[in-house]
Amino acid sequence: MVTKPMLFLRTMLFAGVLLVGSAAHAQVEIEVTPPRFNGADVDYFMGRLVGEFQKVAAERGIPAAELSPSVCVAFKVDTTGATSEWRLCDSTSVGRDRCLLAPATAATRTALEEAFLRLDGWMPAVDALGRKTDYTLRLTLRLPIEKLARSQETDPLLFLGENPEKSFRKWMHTKVRYDERFANTGGVVRVKFYIEPDGRITGEEVLESPDKRLSWQVIKAVRASRGKWTPRKVRGVPQRTAWEFSCNYINEGY
Repeated sequence: MVTKPMLFLRTMLFAGVLLVGSAAHAQVEIEVTPPRFNGADVDYFMGRLVGEFQKVAAERGIPAAELSPSVCVAFKVDTTGATSEWRLCDSTSVGRDRCLLAPATAATRTALEEAFLRLDGWMPAVDALGRKTDYTLRLTLRLPIEKLARSQETDPLLFLGENPEKSFRKWMHTKVRYDERFANTGGVVRVKFYIEPDGRITGEEVLESPDKRLSWQVIKAVRASRGKWTPRKVRGVPQRTAWEFSCNYINEGY
């Protein structure tokens, strides 16, 4: 039989447990406003970081094939707004840093670290009581690898918007006057020239020809093609490009 004093004691102990549990629950529920970057939310920082990453990769000439498409970064913003404990999270990480992403490549890590160092202006996190507090951010970023790859692709040399192997040859056929003057002349004419980044034609050189007059006809036609070329591009920058043209001229009277 339980006496009344013991029953009273047990009731008090149970009530104490409830009070402690309620206090702990209240502490967990205290709201914290995350850090802000230059007065904006974290999404703005993520956009800036991705943009700086793209700049670094382009400046360093890092091939897109050497970069990871997605990464998770983590770092702490302390009560002064300073950042520390920068790291990449992946499937090899432990605790809260662990995620499903494969480890980032060395090139990705290097470019992201440099991009991160270019950005500052953090304001610390603040709790519901207005107190500044340390805060660890873990951000998953999709990196613009496809965009970088396109910018690194070499755009081909074009003539009249098409492959010059066909379009330039067809155009030259209409421009070279291979008439009765060359009734007794025939053979291969081979010339070399350069298409400059601005579309100019320079460095015309006859490499092979059976007749100087025929060579001159071909050279004149080549010079007349100025402005009809689209220069080859590397990473969006027009390049000086050498081109060779050869044709076997056969006159019916030859």
